Amino acid sequence: MQEHTINKRRRTLALRFFTYGVMTLATAAISIVCILLVLGYRFDFTKHTVSQGGLIQLQSFPNGAKVTFDKLILPFVTPGKRNVDAGKHTAVFQLDGYREWSKSVTIKAGELRWLNYARLIPQSITTSTVHEFTTVTGNVPTPDRKWMAIYGAADKPELSIADLRNNQEIKVQTVAIPAASFTSVEGHPHQFSLVEWDFSGRYLLVRHTNGPKIEYLRIDRTKPDDVKNVSTQLGVTLSDIHFSGTSGNVFYGVQEGAIRKLDIGAGTISEPVSSGVQSFTLYKTNGLVYVRDKGDKRSVGVSIDGESSEVRSYDTTEPVLTDVTSYFSHNYVAIARGTRVDVIKDPIGNTDNARKTVVTFQVPVGARWLQFSNNGRFVVAGTGTQFVTYDLETNEEFSTNLPGNATDPTKPLQWLDDYYLVATPDKNLRLTEFDGANQNVITDVEPGLPVTLSDDSEALFSIARTTRGYALQSSKMIVEN
Repeated sequence: MQEHTINKRRRTLALRFFTYGVMTLATAAISIVCILLVLGYRFDFTKHTVSQGGLIQLQSFPNGAKVTFDKLILPFVTPGKRNVDAGKHTAVFQLDGYREWSKSVTIKAGELRWLNYARLIPQSITTSTVHEFTTVTGNVPTPDRKWMAIYGAADKPELSIADLRNNQEIKVQTVAIPAASFTSVEGHPHQFSLVEWDFSGRYLLVRHTNGPKIEYLRIDRTKPDDVKNVSTQLGVTLSDIHFSGTSGNVFYGVQEGAIRKLDIGAGTISEPVSSGVQSFTLYKTNGLVYVRDKGDKRSVGVSIDGESSEVRSYDTTEPVLTDVTSYFSHNYVAIARGTRVDVIKDPIGNTDNARKTVVTFQVPVGARWLQFSNNGRFVVAGTGTQFVTYDLETNEEFSTNLPGNATDPTKPLQWLDDYYLVATPDKNLRLTEFDGANQNVITDVEPGLPVTLSDDSEALFSIARTTRGYALQSSKMIVEN
């Protein structure tokens, strides 16, 4: 009896271990299968093979679009996702009242591709005037898309600031620049022009020229009477200046060919970051790339967070264009010279990979402008409305030649957001994606003047010429049900 009990316990224990073992193996197998599915592996029941595909995330503005993927209507509307085989695929978005959007992409094994930037354009766009001006010589929207500065007659110390936060009720305030804030040289006309907003959208830089005198004025949108003359307050003559940070007090500027950090709050001017500077670009707070001439050499240098390095050196036979950005925790510098564009990754550092050229591409017509996209993912170089784009994330290259003739072929196209570019040749406001796809003409505009989306992306603001002068206009970018 005792032996029977012992044997029964042994069988129970063995069965328990066997069950636990099977459960453990099943859990491990399910986990492995799930991981493989997440990585895009699929079993082809026809060919009895396992292959790795990819995943596409699909999203649009506005959402709710029907998706046809490789001619198959998917059982959901945007947003959604789909597992796909590696290779070329085409997605088409359709939504009542909007123009069709399509994109062809090549998916690599194991790749996650985001098609989350589809901006659906209404089939019929309503554009209305929200404010009229006698003349407009320049305009600059804030980075947060909530305000726009508009300058009228360039010889008058007066500008307008439009409040774009409420699409239904745009308010425009006239701001007079106090005469005591700028210098007057007898016998010479005044000339005012807009430079830029800081990233907070509170402070605005205005350039004032009066004969031989050039100075920069800082205007506080919340205190328009409190105008600071950066040039006279620090006792410097600057050929270029840009905001650093959001305090409204700190800048980087070029004084007699030397880049210096300026602080009107502390009243300080730094030692030169570099000398002999022909041009420079400021990225965020302390990211600088500059072109300098020394003897018969023209070099590109970079300074990031106080560390400086010379990136490349050339002869002076051709102009050099530069830009700087960061993308996925890496800094990048782009250099265009003639038809060649080089992209250097991590231009500062002591690693073996520092200052190495990671991308080189050609611009057939030559590069007369160069820039990174707002998110740092795309490098774009071109002349006028003809450009080449390189995607740092997918390592793809695209060539685009937009219709129309640019007013100034050296002026870069404007980024509307992280994926869309704006072109305004021949008075047509044309939107195009980074790769030249899904081009749409929105309305008539004054060429060369910036446009901006409203903060909610439901309206597009631009400047157009009218029979009575100029108008700030709003184009409705959504279809109201």
